[in-house]
Amino acid sequence: MNQSKPKIIIFLYNRLFDPLIQSNFWLYIKDYLKDKNNPYKFHLITYENRDFPLTTKQNALVEQWKEQGLEWTPLTWHPGKELKNKFLDLWDGFKAVSKLRLKGYNHIATLGSVAGTYAYTYAMPLRIKLFLYQFEPHSEYAIDNGMWSKDGLQYKISHFLEKKAALYATTIASGTIFMQERVKDIWKSKAEFFRIPTVANDKKFIFDKKLRDQTRKELGIDDDVWLLYYPGKFGDLYYREEFAWMYKWLKEEEPRFHLLIVTPHSDEEVKELFDSAKISCRDYTITHSDYEHIHKYHFAADFAIISVPQGDSKKFISNIKVGEYLCAGLPFLINKGVSEDYIYATEKNVGVVVDGFVKEEIKKTLPKIRHYLKQDRDELRKHCRKVGLEYRGFDVLNQKFKEALISLTSNQIKSAKNLI
Repeated sequence: MNQSKPKIIIFLYNRLFDPLIQSNFWLYIKDYLKDKNNPYKFHLITYENRDFPLTTKQNALVEQWKEQGLEWTPLTWHPGKELKNKFLDLWDGFKAVSKLRLKGYNHIATLGSVAGTYAYTYAMPLRIKLFLYQFEPHSEYAIDNGMWSKDGLQYKISHFLEKKAALYATTIASGTIFMQERVKDIWKSKAEFFRIPTVANDKKFIFDKKLRDQTRKELGIDDDVWLLYYPGKFGDLYYREEFAWMYKWLKEEEPRFHLLIVTPHSDEEVKELFDSAKISCRDYTITHSDYEHIHKYHFAADFAIISVPQGDSKKFISNIKVGEYLCAGLPFLINKGVSEDYIYATEKNVGVVVDGFVKEEIKKTLPKIRHYLKQDRDELRKHCRKVGLEYRGFDVLNQKFKEALISLTSNQIKSAKNLI
């Protein structure tokens, strides 16, 4: 029976249990795997990190997915930013995909533009149909955040391949109307485009009052404290010093604020960052969490922060945190021009928009933040979750993802049906 199914390579330039995979793309794949009438045969290729060996629980999940029909080729990731390491990864992927092509796999689906450009270099010579999911201009993000130079080889190669991949692809999915315009109107790609924002694991983020109280007690935070929340990193794609100063300006005006930071950075690194803005360590709490337990900190919080700087490319982003915040019932602070999220924040009354993390803007938005914090908590949570489910909920977006795979394998869905 499997011989008659379309065979799809799932190509991820990540490790399988990276939280960005498990909390997003993998939700769709798991839904197929548990379906006894799954219409596809999947073969997964990932790049595993030796520093993160699979746990007993993760190995058990892999065995379960294999029993459900998944095949898996784990490659070894070559760490480092040097181009030679990227080419080693590229070559290993090409060898793995070539073997699968000989076994009848003639479709490949990817997550993100880096994996997408790698897969393009395989798909073109091997005559494989390409699906670019969550396709965004990573090369332009790197320029806007000062990570790469526009004259540098890494940018030139990446930017060139991003456009080539979009022009070659059969199917493309991305989260914003802005990326749709780039792909279809500017680049003139013939790919079928699906507007699919980054999905949230909405069932994980159903608010739990008991867990909120328990977590606040563990953290030593009283219920009358207005808890601002940031689960993430500092630097590169996100604010660094600017974040610390943003909080300082808010705290100066509102003593009830306390900041909860859940981060992979060390306590010492975060403290040094906040010391540079002369913020007392009594005014913030640092903790760490894996994805399995992150939801309890969402529940403990009152107002969340998106720490993405402004930039020409930021309109293309579809930030997973926004969906998780909303599904947990949290309003959020966000920069103007970031994704369509800043539009939703205002139009749906679920957030506050600022024009940069600068003093006058932050001070000006304080009354708007207070407005949310003074609302009835239960009603606000219900409203935010309702918006989150409509915008980023799994049931809504899963249907669009299924239509995208049908497009990849049969091209029978009319474009008009897929665009919002």
